[in-house]
Amino acid sequence: MKKTHIPVIRKTHIKWMALLLCVNVMSMSCMQPPKKSRLQTKDQNHAFVLPEASPFTIGKTVPVPGKLYSIDTSKSGDVVYLAGNLPLIISVPHGGERVPSDIPDRKGFCDGMVINRNNDVKTIELAYDIINAIREKTHGKYPHVIINTLSRTQIDQNRGWGVDCNPITGRGGQAWKDFHEHFIGDVAVPEVLKTNHTGLFIDLHGKPDNYGADIMVGYNLTATDLSNPDSKLNTSAKAYAEKSSIRFLSKKLHAETDFAGLLRGKSSIHENFGSLLQDGMDELNRTHKKKYSVSPRHDLKSPILNLSGGYNIQAFCGVRDDGIDNEYGYTDSRFISGFQLEVCREIRTKNPQIRMEFARKLADAVFIFMSRIGIIERV
Repeated sequence: MKKTHIPVIRKTHIKWMALLLCVNVMSMSCMQPPKKSRLQTKDQNHAFVLPEASPFTIGKTVPVPGKLYSIDTSKSGDVVYLAGNLPLIISVPHGGERVPSDIPDRKGFCDGMVINRNNDVKTIELAYDIINAIREKTHGKYPHVIINTLSRTQIDQNRGWGVDCNPITGRGGQAWKDFHEHFIGDVAVPEVLKTNHTGLFIDLHGKPDNYGADIMVGYNLTATDLSNPDSKLNTSAKAYAEKSSIRFLSKKLHAETDFAGLLRGKSSIHENFGSLLQDGMDELNRTHKKKYSVSPRHDLKSPILNLSGGYNIQAFCGVRDDGIDNEYGYTDSRFISGFQLEVCREIRTKNPQIRMEFARKLADAVFIFMSRIGIIERV
């Protein structure tokens, strides 16, 4: 009877077999489609950090969606731009905390007036939560996002050139130009108009707790303006519509809804943004036993307190007010409309989970609103 030869398996063979198995498993994993991950914005100590910005040359660099840029001739990182591929622009003017020694502080008393030098804490973190929520919703697309990383003690990126002791020379003056003229005016706005003809602009801010509604939508209209009845907002030689940050949007939709309806009405065709966001906040409130509110909306038309917005929506939303009149030459068919969004400190700072859920509700409201006003296909 012939003996069957059983080969001896040595330790070295076992090592090679294990290695081959490992390689095969790795190869199989490489064949799987990559999962979309949240943008990494934490360091080893779990502190928020911005990704490193690539140099951007005005007139030469072709922006790549999802890539972060800083103007090549400026101090890298003072103002950064996240390139987008959606008809949505988000600016974050007051979230920065950097205090470089070569930019003088703005004094608390300027031109006979007390000025605000407080930062809007964690609005940059909130912006990144919003970016991630939008990426999840759109299968990886990006809004255009412009972020100021310098402290408001040195520069106010929601004020005009030199206004409220804003720097007009040196590093600070260059940062103002990078934020307003270069990244918003020369890049984001033209990109949106080139690809989509119309777009939405959101100027993201932080407000104190216990000061009016928890989230305020500012259309460059004061609480006094909003106290008027719909009939007056719609008439008065259209002065309210003309000074508002939805000036051109109201012209476009005049056959479907009046100005007051777009501002604070509730219809199946053109529900106002405040009411859309409140729908989402009601869900969040039930989950977390909160009472967050939004103003203005259809059932809170005339809030006693409401922050109207500042320079950014005036400059980039085509308003006619305070010496500004359609800075970027918009037409009835090519324009940017938008609002200033004020978010209370509690949502921004107390619970990261609530902040992320708020970002998702905001993204939902933004996309429903954009679809109903014709910026994107109706959803």
